[in-house]
Amino acid sequence: MTENKIIKNIKITIFFVTIFLLTVLFVVVRSEADLDLWHRMAVGKIFSQIGWVIYHDIFSYFPVKEMWVDHEWLSGVIFYYIINWFGDFGILTLQILIIFAILILVYKTNKLIWLENKYRISYYAVVLLAIIPGLSSTLRCQAFTYLFFTLWLYLLERIRRGDNRFIWVFPVTTLLWANMHGGFLAGFGLIGFYIIGDFFNKKDVKKYFVILGLSLPMTLLNPYGIKYWYYLVDAVLMERPYITEWQAFEPFESIYNEPGAKLLFLFLTVGYGYKIFRKQFGFDKVEIITLLITLFLLFRHERHTTFFAIAAACYGYRYFVAFLDAIFDKFRNKVLKLIPEDRIEQAYFAKYCGVYVLLIMISGYLIFSNHISVKMDMYPVKAVEFIRKNNISGNLFVPFNWGSYTMWKLYPKNLVSIDGRYEETYESQSYLDVCYLSFFKKDWEKVLNKYNHDALLLGVETEIYKKIKTLPEWKLVYEDEKAVVFLPALSKRADWQMPVEDEEYYIKTKYENQISF
Repeated sequence: MTENKIIKNIKITIFFVTIFLLTVLFVVVRSEADLDLWHRMAVGKIFSQIGWVIYHDIFSYFPVKEMWVDHEWLSGVIFYYIINWFGDFGILTLQILIIFAILILVYKTNKLIWLENKYRISYYAVVLLAIIPGLSSTLRCQAFTYLFFTLWLYLLERIRRGDNRFIWVFPVTTLLWANMHGGFLAGFGLIGFYIIGDFFNKKDVKKYFVILGLSLPMTLLNPYGIKYWYYLVDAVLMERPYITEWQAFEPFESIYNEPGAKLLFLFLTVGYGYKIFRKQFGFDKVEIITLLITLFLLFRHERHTTFFAIAAACYGYRYFVAFLDAIFDKFRNKVLKLIPEDRIEQAYFAKYCGVYVLLIMISGYLIFSNHISVKMDMYPVKAVEFIRKNNISGNLFVPFNWGSYTMWKLYPKNLVSIDGRYEETYESQSYLDVCYLSFFKKDWEKVLNKYNHDALLLGVETEIYKKIKTLPEWKLVYEDEKAVVFLPALSKRADWQMPVEDEEYYIKTKYENQISF
């Protein structure tokens, strides 16, 4: 093996090790338990006991739909078994592997579109920063959508270059994707972008229709059949008020809001602007259509940021390189003049190793200085433990963000007002009623009297807590720094057992519950 080959292999190894460690670092420092994890775990636990899904809700006392169509049921099964077997380590490792796989697919797509021998870790650090908001807080089912979306984009780029060996991957992954997350629609949208783009590029598009013909029927292989599609149409068209990630993206609201996506947008804008300035108008229509539509979706709903980030990461590498070269070329040339010509390669290699070793050391230190576990800071863990410990049973009103955790910990003794399954399970009015009461909006009093609440679990810093505290029909029985518990004033009990104060107790016992069939 030649010296250049050895150096190249060392560079590649260091490059991928650094990307992996940066991924681990991002996951470890943002390992808060996701709000949806708990109802996903509940689905998985039910599946482990009866061997199938259930078709009606059993967890809520608010009005629910006649049929529970769970578009994420397979993700829930995977999450449950991984956590049941491997605990926090298992779910965090799966998250790391999914994010790392997305970055590798972006890298391979970059090499397809624009071959360059350099390995620019700064670009992939920006990409990681751009995609991580949609993939943080342990693991969400949509992570599988982002993984399959990136895989499909990479394979479509190969196919449009004449490599048709991987067409079979589309129907196989569709079968998995459609049962893991309803976001598989984004994959078919992506194929649509390629059909339209390559039609205007005057290229053959028949192979894309073959992919659609093979893949679309696979979406019917799910526990709900055609009813799954009825649910999807409703879910896509419905409004989602009060849910932050479904609101319009405000790019100037804060510099800390989606900084990675903003940087990718900057690179693309500069790159396209430079091409137009140089009168280089040979734009790829697929690229333009995909970027414009994902950008439009981003501005409509912040949740779609990751789709734009992935598309921009795959198509934008050459613009990033042009951006850096325009800034640093003159400085680089001046430095190179100071180095003997026969030492330039060694100087590049020394710089490369120095930068990467420093990144590896910093990442390693930060990773191992963090306690690697799924954290519980967002949840009313002590208030829920108070309810469990004192056998307070019946209908428990909870805000939307706490519903899934409360359901996981307190079922079957308690039914909840709502949880993160939202449009899968609940009538629209049920969700609005919960929001009216939780956020002290119009009709809050009507909602308070409309349903048969046996207890209220509320945030301690909310306006509704202050109001309920003044009502003679309710009495405060528990309060901590995060949450309060109210019972009807007619309740005479006074000998309450207080929850454990040690936060580690709640981290260690977070996966314990009484769901049983």
